[in-house]
Amino acid sequence: MIQMSKEPRSPVNKERAMEHALLTIRRAWAGEVRDFDGWGGYELDPEPIVIHDLNGQVLFYEFSIMDENKIVGSTKASASKIIGSAIPTVEFGPRGWDPDNASRKAKDKVKERFPKAKISDTELVCYCYPKIGVRVYFDDPELGSQSLIFDVADLSLVDRFGADELEGFTTYSFYQEIAEPNAPEKEQRWELADRELEAARSATPRIFERGFTARELSVVRPTLVPQSVYPIPFPFYSWRTIKYSPRCNTHKCFELYAQKTNVYCAVATGQMILDFYRYYYTQDQIAAAMGTGPGGTTNTGQVNGYESLSKKCLNATYDSTANWAEARAEINANRPLKSGIPGHARACAGWKRQNICIWPGPCKRWLKIYDPWPWNADICQGGKIVWEDWDAVTHTNFIYIRHRATPCT
Repeated sequence: MIQMSKEPRSPVNKERAMEHALLTIRRAWAGEVRDFDGWGGYELDPEPIVIHDLNGQVLFYEFSIMDENKIVGSTKASASKIIGSAIPTVEFGPRGWDPDNASRKAKDKVKERFPKAKISDTELVCYCYPKIGVRVYFDDPELGSQSLIFDVADLSLVDRFGADELEGFTTYSFYQEIAEPNAPEKEQRWELADRELEAARSATPRIFERGFTARELSVVRPTLVPQSVYPIPFPFYSWRTIKYSPRCNTHKCFELYAQKTNVYCAVATGQMILDFYRYYYTQDQIAAAMGTGPGGTTNTGQVNGYESLSKKCLNATYDSTANWAEARAEINANRPLKSGIPGHARACAGWKRQNICIWPGPCKRWLKIYDPWPWNADICQGGKIVWEDWDAVTHTNFIYIRHRATPCT
């Protein structure tokens, strides 16, 4: 059976990971970040979904966020300090896939391909962050010990490898490509987050208690966020999200769409952004304009697609040196942008920053990501809205979409 040691370098145990997850959501609630209204009383399911890396090692503990018996979100907690961020993501809404159902169907897929195979084990694997698959280990009389990975959403066989492949459908090791190249710096960042957790525990001994009543929440809330030491007080968090208009009574107008196929991540991202600018096209029309192929979409194709579909009224600019300040500037200008990570494209429509931290800056920073995965033939039923730690992933590129400065024809 092809399996490696499950314990990663500098491991984090499940209990510590859960404390970081609980601190993250309770502080966001206490800090009055709008997306977390009402989250103070939510609890975490103490038994997380365990997600492995492509190398077989445990990568994330995914805790379900519960409002009594209802799943209202989830949070990925790092299983190793070298990931850097203790909590890479907080995700909203129920999962778009069922781990037990996906595992059962993946085993059926293996039996269809190899009728004589004996299945020995299955595990969930992050094959192309944030995409999840089911890895099935099996022994075949002719091929010997093997394993195959199937996407949890559509059970497609994951058979393309490389973080440098098109933004579409590929697989790579998160540890190898993202964590290990900067492991010392990332581990130090995790340790600083852990020191912050202990400082929070000292200041608020009840911070990790379960089952707060409404009255207890009102008492605990002011103690969950540290106070500024400066003469002029300022909030624990600053944030901004895309709005319909910066004036008067604004309302949220950026919509999440799922990718229709497993290679349409850039296409669905384009649909979200083009809809924002009131250019309405189907994903197949956008794929044609972007030149999307069986492996995904090039960045040049994405740029050309935005411009051609808007009849050159929009100017699309590719940036291969994506940084936090640029994303923040675009959101402040009320412009959504395309966020590229290895093998995957998403839309970005918000930023959030912690203003107070116990170490020299920068403090923790997040982007609000509208992720088109998991795919769904009904574009209104898939995808995921996520607050993602800026420092948890490698940002390979941005594409900025702006109104052209000169009149278009």
